[in-house]
Amino acid sequence: MRPLPAGGAIVFIDDERNTPMVARVPSLSTLIAIARVLNSRRVLELKFGGRGEIHYAIAAGAPPAFLLEAVTRAGATVTNAAGDRTIMPAAIASITSYIDNAFAELAHHVRTGMQMPDMVSALRTLEPRRRAAPLDKDQQPAAYWTAVFELAAIAGEIARQKRGVWIDTKDMPVPFAIKIGAELAFPAKRAISIVENVADPTPPPAAPAEPDEPA
Repeated sequence: MRPLPAGGAIVFIDDERNTPMVARVPSLSTLIAIARVLNSRRVLELKFGGRGEIHYAIAAGAPPAFLLEAVTRAGATVTNAAGDRTIMPAAIASITSYIDNAFAELAHHVRTGMQMPDMVSALRTLEPRRRAAPLDKDQQPAAYWTAVFELAAIAGEIARQKRGVWIDTKDMPVPFAIKIGAELAFPAKRAISIVENVADPTPPPAAPAEPDEPA
């Protein structure tokens, strides 16, 4: 973060991965990038009254096309790694569809990778695995946040049986929630407790009467 003489600040988001690494799991990369931008916007709101800019860059080259629009709509200007050239300016707009689609894609990516027939089975299998091997977010940040988002994504697909949709929020560090009617649920909070193997702050998502059909 670099304070500006006239007030406000520029927040630099340095994605240390290169383009092929970012593109390996597009849904996960999209969610993490959007989360980092939204968290940065929240910091600007709290510390600088919303004044400032957010600059996002990856280690080498330009972010893949699937990420560019999501990041700029979330509120970041995409730059080169040195931060001295703008690749695409920020253009804040709704990102709900990006978030909802990315979580759905991530959930199905994880379920098929586990070779589970449905989301309920995937969650019941994955939860004890994660609790049995806790992760430290400071020592193992990539593995930690991957595990959190994977668990949250699967729980979100179960909530989708009740017409739940993912939306963005001002919560930190995971600024996403499931909206079911007028109610909000926060699968990431439960996911964090599972990944850290600590007391669960939220009830588990209710399983649908019948598991969803295999994809």
